[in-house]
Amino acid sequence: MGDIARIFLEERLGGFVVTLVTDGDTALDCTRSHNFEAIVADYEMPGLDGLQLLRTLRDAGDDTPFLVCTGKSRHEVVIEALNAGADFYLQKGEDPLILFTEMKQMIVQAVTRRRTEKALAKSRNLLEEIIDFLPDATLAVDSSQHIIAWNRIMEDLTSVPSDRVLFRRQNFSEKKIRHPEIASLIERVMILGEKANGAPGNPDIESRIITEELRGHVSEDEAGDRYYRIMVSPILDSDMSKVGFIGSVRDITIQKRSEYALIESRENFRALVENNTDIVMRFDANGRHLYVNPAVAPYIPFPPEYLIGRTYKELPYSSRMATDWDNLIQDAINTGKPQEADISFKTPKGIVTLNWRLFPEFDMEGRIRSVLSISRDITYQREFEQEKQALLEQIQRNLGEFAILNDGIRNPLAVITGWLSMMDLQEKERSTLMHQIKQIDEMITKLDRRWVESEKVLGFLRRHYSIQACNPREYHD
Repeated sequence: MGDIARIFLEERLGGFVVTLVTDGDTALDCTRSHNFEAIVADYEMPGLDGLQLLRTLRDAGDDTPFLVCTGKSRHEVVIEALNAGADFYLQKGEDPLILFTEMKQMIVQAVTRRRTEKALAKSRNLLEEIIDFLPDATLAVDSSQHIIAWNRIMEDLTSVPSDRVLFRRQNFSEKKIRHPEIASLIERVMILGEKANGAPGNPDIESRIITEELRGHVSEDEAGDRYYRIMVSPILDSDMSKVGFIGSVRDITIQKRSEYALIESRENFRALVENNTDIVMRFDANGRHLYVNPAVAPYIPFPPEYLIGRTYKELPYSSRMATDWDNLIQDAINTGKPQEADISFKTPKGIVTLNWRLFPEFDMEGRIRSVLSISRDITYQREFEQEKQALLEQIQRNLGEFAILNDGIRNPLAVITGWLSMMDLQEKERSTLMHQIKQIDEMITKLDRRWVESEKVLGFLRRHYSIQACNPREYHD
């Protein structure tokens, strides 16, 4: 029968490559050295018979599709073969063409089924591995409320090993998990899983996901609350009918704390900027206003929000002023370096001078994304400096005139002294006049000393207040 089977399966029916052996022991050896997609064995063979060969293979974990052929029609043999793990039973005695055609169909069916089972098993194992290595605590539940997936992170979160929950119905509100807060968390996943039905006929996974964020205090040893994000999605079959759900729990404590810290930082920054007396503005890479603080309001003839989205050339300023401002911004963008300039212009409060400081801002790749501007009104400071300079110059002029005055007095006084020495006067008269002249000279000497002291004060002002002034003598040349 073996040769006939080969002829039919390989040549007449086609699609097969047949390895023929004549006894069960040789067949067993062949299965150990070759991978066959199907085995066809006689019920009665030398050595191991068909059922013995089948049992030996199945005991060894070999699940190759197995077809038993026999000439006997006893039902107990059929039952015995099927109980031993045979995929099909075929009784000999039919027309060879019919027999082998039926054999071919059985083999194809068994092989196809086994291939499908292996593919499903492989896919299932892959899915289990994916779920197991997900960074979130993940579980899956079938339509009967049995747990069918429970990954490592879920074990860590709950302190419940997978073998205690898999393929069992669970009520986590009654279960002693590590902390009541965690038990409530998992119970919430189960509740949301029951609500997750998905949108019928909608393949978009996002439309089927239920997301919820929860806050809780897990440990007395840990400062502050912890935050979790629950995500639940239905498991749908080919007809888009719900057959279960998959849920995950993600610890988002660090993320949430960072978000709150960022929000607080932004609010603090905003409060600082909004209440700053300096004008704070931000420009994009094209010189358009992105932000202005309220401090700009007294300096513009329109509402501050009118600036947003506009360059200075698009605002009602003279072309010269707009060009100066825009060029300053572009210099910061083009050079990537801070810029500074004093600019005077007309405002609703009169002519003012602003000290502009611009700082380029860079993105993560080092490209300039914006320019931050901080402007300070230095109008009063400039006026003060001008007044101070004018006062100093006046002091210098007064000192110069004072020095000239001293010289103007000393010279005539010397002439008078000379004439007195030549005049014929009584000694008493001469003594009285010389005494008066001496008093005048002492007064002039004191004034000279005060002039020298004033020059020292003037030098101090020049050194410590950066005041530049002309020589007082220059005013009398």
